[in-house]
Amino acid sequence: MTLPELRSHLRPPGPVLDLHTHPNSGLGLCRPASPEEDARCLLAAAERAGVAKIAVSSLTPGCPYDPTPEQFRAANEEARALRDAAPDRILPFCYVSPAFPEAAVAEIDRCVRQHRFCGIKLWVARRATDPGLDAILRRAAELGVPVLQHAWIKTTGNLEGESFPSDVADLARRHPQAQIIMAHLNGCGLRGMEEVADCPNVAIDTSGGDPESGVVEAAVERLGRHRIVFGSDAPGRHFAVQLAKVLGADLPDAIQRDILWNNAARLLPEWAGVRAGA
Repeated sequence: MTLPELRSHLRPPGPVLDLHTHPNSGLGLCRPASPEEDARCLLAAAERAGVAKIAVSSLTPGCPYDPTPEQFRAANEEARALRDAAPDRILPFCYVSPAFPEAAVAEIDRCVRQHRFCGIKLWVARRATDPGLDAILRRAAELGVPVLQHAWIKTTGNLEGESFPSDVADLARRHPQAQIIMAHLNGCGLRGMEEVADCPNVAIDTSGGDPESGVVEAAVERLGRHRIVFGSDAPGRHFAVQLAKVLGADLPDAIQRDILWNNAARLLPEWAGVRAGA
């Protein structure tokens, strides 16, 4: 294959919406002096890879595993500032902790109802089996926004509050009206796909680790083309490297368009200003 042919083959077949990114302040493609500079840095890297829009959730300040309400509120203020710097291209997700259910619901109301955030982000404060998540999922279903839930199966052992895919499946069965995005397809692997296969309200994002041959194809075969969404986990991972998981998969353009844009657009509410690609 010639270089021009290779470049054509690796070009996305349509627009790309990345549902899983974070600010540089906590991870670092650059050292931004302001949210506006951070937004420019993130979007410049995304544009070079062919990514048109990004959903951002902040875990700062300091990325604590078990944040206080003050800390997750500060993180959401950062996400809001990033969105305000580029409102047509950055979609903010509201980060909360199920260790504080009442404060989490109040923060979700503030972010989604008042500041028009597009989704909810849960990390590793509590496993998805914890009852502290129930109020959060009920509010997500009421507001019609998806919940991006971190999950992984680690050979070295998960963190104390880190969810396994089986935990996410338990959460999905408890809240069938809520739409859940299980993060980290490569981190959850084939076993993770099986754990959530019978949970139609769970989609999986493609983030987690480096590209691995056959994984995206297996996910499409097991879960269906409409339950896979693109996520990079940038800037901890590179946009282009993560995009290669989909572009290098043996899948027709129509399915790649679903993964890279259409499926994510269907998950986001209409007021997010996102429309499905052709």
